[in-house]
Amino acid sequence: MNFFVVVMFLVAGLLVGGAYAAYQAANKLAFWVLAALAIISLAAAVAWLISGIQSV
Repeated sequence: MNFFVVVMFLVAGLLVGGAYAAYQAANKLAFWVLAALAIISLAAAVAWLISGIQSV
């Protein structure tokens, strides 16, 4: 597995945690921004992981 994939999953996890904290603080704008960034980061990590598996 590529190091970049691991970093992307870590970033996605941190963004999910930030989105959850923003949700608990009732900060809707920060929640939606962080949630969108988490989804993008997770999608990029999964796409990178799948492309790495197919090239083997």
